[in-house]
Amino acid sequence: MNGTELRLSLQIAFTYIGTVVGAGFASGQEILQFFTLLGPMAYPAILLAVALFAWVGVQMLMLGHKLRARSYREMTAYLFGRKLATLIDVAMMVMLFFVTVAMLAGVGALFEEQLHLSFQIGVLLTMVLTYLTILRGMKGIMAANTIIVPLMLFVVIMIFIQSFMQTEYKPTFAPTTTIHNYSWILSAVSYAALNLGLAVSVLVPMGGEMKNTKVLQLGGLLGALGLGIMLLGAQYAMSTRMPLIAEYEVPMGFLSSTFSPLMQGVFIVALWGEIYSTLIANVFGLRSQLTNSRNSTQSSLITIVILTAAFFVAQIGFSNIVHYLYPVFGYVSLLLLLLLLWPRRIAFKK
Repeated sequence: MNGTELRLSLQIAFTYIGTVVGAGFASGQEILQFFTLLGPMAYPAILLAVALFAWVGVQMLMLGHKLRARSYREMTAYLFGRKLATLIDVAMMVMLFFVTVAMLAGVGALFEEQLHLSFQIGVLLTMVLTYLTILRGMKGIMAANTIIVPLMLFVVIMIFIQSFMQTEYKPTFAPTTTIHNYSWILSAVSYAALNLGLAVSVLVPMGGEMKNTKVLQLGGLLGALGLGIMLLGAQYAMSTRMPLIAEYEVPMGFLSSTFSPLMQGVFIVALWGEIYSTLIANVFGLRSQLTNSRNSTQSSLITIVILTAAFFVAQIGFSNIVHYLYPVFGYVSLLLLLLLLWPRRIAFKK
């Protein structure tokens, strides 16, 4: 593999990571709920989730390549058939939209609470940057993640190192949870399914744009490896502060607050970057579903409509709606995951 192919593989890996991690990962709430509360069994659960990220992520990229897909509509039609695929597509678009709303609201809250700036300023600035990024299509998304994801990796590794140096690690079980009956397997599969469901909006069209299958395979594997490093590092750091850390809405924020002011500043930047990376992936996925046209004017108009609609919805807050929609989206994602894992023979186009 030459230098160009390796660079493309790394861009795919960074885009994969940036699509999966978001406000839930950055805040630490996802890691806490899915893994840390499992106690020591969090580690095999993370390894299983990473294995699924590697296997299914590569499958999505390869299916996108095979179908020359411009959106995940081609993949759902291939897996489910045209009629059922329409229902799946609608369900995924609804969820992508409300996750987009949640990301914008999260950005506003970040500017308001951490930077003491206006909620609206944070949302509008991020909307403009999102629009400019998506104008460049998949190249813009990959370029943005090439900058953001290394910073996120750096922050998680630094939090891990400082936690390792400050605290003698003692394996901690959840105070109210008994680990038995392989509940860690369900937790790992649920986490992977939910996040892969969101990632499909970018992985499938990204696979459709790439010609080299080796680049796609290596990119998918490196992306899963990067996610594994981030999950293990964050899990270790959070487990050293159990059970106190379980009381915080933003566990990773609590961890960063115990370090230097510089570390806090870098964490805020990384948190914004993780929200932004998920936001551009969601808006791109929605735009791809709503238009098959290569007309740049039409695509730009649809992007503006999506962002504007999400902006207005974000003003009133939709935490309850998102709370009820996430389980539904999880079921859809789990079905998608099972179908992707189902053995099948795929003949790739040359």
